[in-house]
Amino acid sequence: MVAFAPAGIYPVAVATFALLIYLWVDASPKACFWTGFWFGLGLFGAGVSWVYVSMTQFGGMPAPLAALGIALFSAFLALFPAAAGWLQARIPAPEAVRASLLIPASWTLFEWLRSWLFTGFPWLTVGYAAADWPLQGYAPLAGVFGVSFVTLSLSGLASSIVRGKRIRVSVAAVLALVIAGEARLRARPSASRCCRATSARR
Repeated sequence: MVAFAPAGIYPVAVATFALLIYLWVDASPKACFWTGFWFGLGLFGAGVSWVYVSMTQFGGMPAPLAALGIALFSAFLALFPAAAGWLQARIPAPEAVRASLLIPASWTLFEWLRSWLFTGFPWLTVGYAAADWPLQGYAPLAGVFGVSFVTLSLSGLASSIVRGKRIRVSVAAVLALVIAGEARLRARPSASRCCRATSARR
């Protein structure tokens, strides 16, 4: 949770997902499903605690009933990470491709589904954690889900480094992603100033 506002410690998100990808890379579909479920249960259980406060303090709901509601709601939301883990494990792919492309794609797909299915709940979309960090630079190009994908790709590369797989290539890719994101982030204010200057001359 500290990866999101107000703490906004984005590297925690990268490290946490690197651990999840580390656990997913060689696991069976069933194992990936349950690892994803418990991961999601922890993520959403902590992340939607404000709903409990709303129901008890402002809605007048009894505390035990509100706690049960939050538990069931978190369990439902955890099905999306669980399904993402199951899906990626069902698709054959080399380890490096799985870690840096397939798992990020599967996670992002189910994040997108969560954002609109059954009226949608986009809360805790991973891309939001990148606010004010270099990878925010990808947002104008691909939106928040694109930033989620890049974040998971970065985590996958970090996981490959930890596993000792293609270390030089993975380190180079990590640096390229971060530097390109920072370049995009720094270019945006310059573009805005240019547009304002052009408008003033007109």
